[in-house]
Amino acid sequence: MSILFILGLYQSRKPQRWRPKHKVFSNLSQSLAALGIDSYFLCNPRSVKSRFIGDTTCYFYEGEKDLASLVREKHITHVVIWGGRTEADQRIRDEVGDKVKIVYGEYGWFPQSQHCYFSPNGTNADANFLSEGLSEHILDRKSFLAARSKLLLSMLGWRALINRPDFFEERQFDTQKQIFVPLQDEMDTNIMLSSPVKTMSAFIEGLASNYPDYRFLVRPHPRARYESLPTKPNIEYQTIEVNPFRNYSQYGGVFGINSTMLLQFALLGLPVAGIGKGVASGTEVYADLDWSNLPSDLGIISSNPLNAAKVLDFLLRVKQMRVKDLKKSRYIERSYIYNLFTS
Repeated sequence: MSILFILGLYQSRKPQRWRPKHKVFSNLSQSLAALGIDSYFLCNPRSVKSRFIGDTTCYFYEGEKDLASLVREKHITHVVIWGGRTEADQRIRDEVGDKVKIVYGEYGWFPQSQHCYFSPNGTNADANFLSEGLSEHILDRKSFLAARSKLLLSMLGWRALINRPDFFEERQFDTQKQIFVPLQDEMDTNIMLSSPVKTMSAFIEGLASNYPDYRFLVRPHPRARYESLPTKPNIEYQTIEVNPFRNYSQYGGVFGINSTMLLQFALLGLPVAGIGKGVASGTEVYADLDWSNLPSDLGIISSNPLNAAKVLDFLLRVKQMRVKDLKKSRYIERSYIYNLFTS
């Protein structure tokens, strides 16, 4: 068994976007080596960080080594790619065909930067967690609430944590309060491929016109660059320096586009609605709305805590993995990722 990690291969648009993922793959590669599993890297030179490069005989670069030849030469059984939703990723799948199994990696959710997950089906809107353990998952209410409290401490701080909302209390959108709207990066693959709205300006315009009597608090994505965002009488903007969670009690609900933040606010206990397809679509973690046929009154939307708890428990305690723990071979051996490579 041999694993091939691919970073930025065939990516023509900003291949440096894959550099932060090098740490994830490097950590996992170290654990696999301790478990007797060989691994190699095939990379765009601009998609790697020198400090994570160990044995140079395991690293090959675009133009230096042909993918199909490398798969044959190193007896590759599994290829690991990040995301998997670009044209370059499709080219990889076409070149390896059915010779190997594909495993996909992506960042997690709670919080995103410190966690990741892996899937044999795909990531984001291509994910199928029901077939990866979610359908069989049994909610451990005590463990879920303990993990939730630990996460809310980092989100809210000690003082706000004392009065944290009861997760299992059903809540409806309160349209007398501001509705919180987290924006997405328009260049994000999930927006380009899986959202009915392609620009955040159009999203804001739609909310303002569909619900002129509601007040919206809109938060730009911290890494996004927008050409312009509209000025409307019922739209207020929150600066990215503000902690978006601290004032959660002032929000009447949350409305966004397949954003990680929707999951975080659902975990907090607020009623949440979303458009576009993402990892939580169809799971009742939040209300899936049709952008072309929005309800006339958001006040009819309520949370579904019992169904949401099972999904969030699965994502929080089972599916996502801490990036720093990927270095631990025992952690990997006991995880689902080990089964992806050995089954």
